[in-house]
Amino acid sequence: MTCEVPLLVELAWRCLECHRYERCGKCTDSGFCPVVEAARTRIRAWRRYRSVFGWR
Repeated sequence: MTCEVPLLVELAWRCLECHRYERCGKCTDSGFCPVVEAARTRIRAWRRYRSVFGWR
């Protein structure tokens, strides 16, 4: 049984990986980025869903 991660969660991980090394046009001087916050929120929601409902 394989455990595939949904595409949107995979893209959120890629977003975090890209922001680890470089900034995007939405990043502020203080380091805040709404794109990163949205990615983190998506990953946290996925982890919560997985812990409650399990994942096949």
